[in-house]
Amino acid sequence: MKIDKNSFVSIDYLINLGDDQTYPPDGNPEEISFCMGWGAMPPGLEESLIGMEESEGKTVHLSATEAYGEFDEELVMEVPRSDFGPDAELKPGLVFETENEDGQTVYFIVQEVNPESVTIDFNHPLAGKDLEVSFTIRQVREATPEDLEEHQACTCAECQEGGSHQH
Repeated sequence: MKIDKNSFVSIDYLINLGDDQTYPPDGNPEEISFCMGWGAMPPGLEESLIGMEESEGKTVHLSATEAYGEFDEELVMEVPRSDFGPDAELKPGLVFETENEDGQTVYFIVQEVNPESVTIDFNHPLAGKDLEVSFTIRQVREATPEDLEEHQACTCAECQEGGSHQH
């Protein structure tokens, strides 16, 4: 079966960030499964998957715009330390989750911790970076209603109108 916009796909992938940096950091490919067209993967990567079949592999070069977008300074903010629980262990690099105004889970990374404030970053960790992504297709099948259940529960306007986006 060839990958199309209604496919459920599993791939092994490795991202080369240049300067001998990879993701995952250990340099070993990692498996990920997702429904095409729901924004789980960068648009440029999803486009490169269309028409491929199980066991095929490819390496694609994605600009920051095609991958996780440009780094947005407006997504870096300083918040009061009191926004975190008194027992919260805070240190740079830790990832936390919260909900946005649409009730969707969003993640942020602690950048800096001060006695009265914490600098947090809502950018994707790979935002602003050009990527070289090597992948092999492990499984392709038609997405089932169960696969799409997570997206059907979304209450944002775009999903309610049948659109898709990255949450």
